[in-house]
Amino acid sequence: MRLFGRVAAIATLSVLLAAYAGANEMKSLLSRLVAVRLTPAKGFAVRMLVPPGQLYDPLVMHPHGDDVWLNDDGKQEGEHGSRLIAVNAAGHVSVLVDADKLAPISAGFDIAPDSFGAYGGQVFALSQVTTGDKAGAQNYIVQRIDPRKGFAVSVFCTLPAQGGKASGVGVDATFSPTGSPFGGKLYATSSVNNTIYAITPDGRAEPFVTFDANRYGAPLYMRFAPDGNSLLVAVVRGGIFAPRGSAIIRVMPDGKVSGTPLAESPNLFGSFDYAPAGFGPYAGQLFVTDVGYYEIPVPLAEPLRPDGKVYRVSPSGKFELVASGFVNPWDLRFIKQSLWVSDVNGDFIYGHREIPDGFIAEITLQ
Repeated sequence: MRLFGRVAAIATLSVLLAAYAGANEMKSLLSRLVAVRLTPAKGFAVRMLVPPGQLYDPLVMHPHGDDVWLNDDGKQEGEHGSRLIAVNAAGHVSVLVDADKLAPISAGFDIAPDSFGAYGGQVFALSQVTTGDKAGAQNYIVQRIDPRKGFAVSVFCTLPAQGGKASGVGVDATFSPTGSPFGGKLYATSSVNNTIYAITPDGRAEPFVTFDANRYGAPLYMRFAPDGNSLLVAVVRGGIFAPRGSAIIRVMPDGKVSGTPLAESPNLFGSFDYAPAGFGPYAGQLFVTDVGYYEIPVPLAEPLRPDGKVYRVSPSGKFELVASGFVNPWDLRFIKQSLWVSDVNGDFIYGHREIPDGFIAEITLQ
């Protein structure tokens, strides 16, 4: 019955998509298929900045001038399958690099600082070598995208296997702050071999730290602490596909874990960020996404569980609700005085539902 239901769902969705081929009709279909109702906690307001219908898997976000750049995983084009997108404060979406040029950026990316050799201003994206979920078990690559040369794309390096396991299912990549003790490198995660890699401007990629799978688990998203002296890492025990709880831990420049976790949860953490000065009484507090139940495979013709949430961590270490009603909210980032949250919803590389149902929400103080 389960197999029959899944086949019927695929057939039903295919018919619906064929019947609603126009842009307006597609938006109407998506609004019925995926009804997103976000609810803010007291003291906050939330609005849909980019509603479903334009983005597949909006993942990691970085401010760039007046826009925010993000990678949108999806829209498969042969062996390619990602886009580099720009979104402005009004929610307008423009495509910087389309899906026919990029290997799937199923993980994070960052914009190189001037201190990273001759590559300042260029985009470095942790990616699969090709499309399909099986490619997640292969060694990941880092793509280099040069905006000064028409967003030309090339492969910068390949992350080597570690401990007999491929450097697959990477989630995030981030440059260390200029002048920090982390040495002007790009850091990238692999949740298959539980390793964070350090990448230098000459293209060398070496393991920086490999976590004990039983004690810490797999590294997901990263943020450098505001002072730049430690790397904060969201880890998940049991792996991303069978999570048994998450934590945010502090890693020092020597690769050792320091102190107790900044936050712990029985659920799956996504990304996290610190509120900037001026963000009301919450300035300096840690905000984090709770992905909730990660449904794989995705039910193709049914809505997913809207159990994703955004929390803040109070000075006493208590989780306080900020907003609810999300589906799979993986990334969040403070953009000036508001908090942007990217939700991949039901379309992601392992979910097998290829429709543009991802969205971006904006949370502000009320």
